[in-house]
Amino acid sequence: MNADLHIHSWYSDGSMTIDEILNQAQLNQVGLIAVTDHNQLSGSRECLRKCEAWKIQCLSGVELDAQQLGINFHILGYGMDLENSQFNEFVETNCGRLERVNALLIEKMEQAGESVSLKEYQQFSYDRQWGGWKALHYFAAKGIVANYRQGFSVYARYHHDYSCAGFPSVSEVVRQIHAAKGKAILAHPGKVIPSSALLEILPTIMETGLDGIECWYPSHDHFVTQTCLKYCQDRGLMITSGADCHGVFEKTTIGQMAVPISQLELKDLI
Repeated sequence: MNADLHIHSWYSDGSMTIDEILNQAQLNQVGLIAVTDHNQLSGSRECLRKCEAWKIQCLSGVELDAQQLGINFHILGYGMDLENSQFNEFVETNCGRLERVNALLIEKMEQAGESVSLKEYQQFSYDRQWGGWKALHYFAAKGIVANYRQGFSVYARYHHDYSCAGFPSVSEVVRQIHAAKGKAILAHPGKVIPSSALLEILPTIMETGLDGIECWYPSHDHFVTQTCLKYCQDRGLMITSGADCHGVFEKTTIGQMAVPISQLELKDLI
């Protein structure tokens, strides 16, 4: 059986319910999964409650934003105690930071004379089964872009990125995951670190106490995958794989990496 340890539900920016995720995992012969919503634990809790009925193993999971070396890193947490009050508070605070990025953009747009308002945005709701996040749907509803998928262009137009969020360092995210008895994994390094800088930045960021790397990932080329695998194998670190499926919001599907559980290094997680 294969594993897919990077899946997003409609609790964050994915389009699928937990039942839909479990159904797709079963159809695709994926026997071990983790719902890793962005700065959100509700999807993981629901998956842990339901997975046994689907005969699928499930790890508690989350994907947390962090900033270090001028880069917005994503850190995957696995095996945490989801009832740990300190960890819940930390995740909730990070979720607020993520939403603050969008609120600051709305304020910037309002000041520039666009037909938006922060008060209206805060009251806005959207159909979560389309995936994505609130601001993307708001821009489409206001006619600023033709559809929510084009909402990314608004961030580029205003030169607005995650640097304004005040996300914690990778070291702090790792510390919080460890305090909740979890393991901290560097998500998709090839997506956030330029290939030309990978050999320089990877060792530096791994020194923060990270337990391993998401080595197999849809956009990783051979160089990135092999570099990450060798780094982990040489040091006895954890090795994970994930498709980063968001349902209809993105093109990847659960289990598309087709990596058997036996090829992962998960220590004592299973």
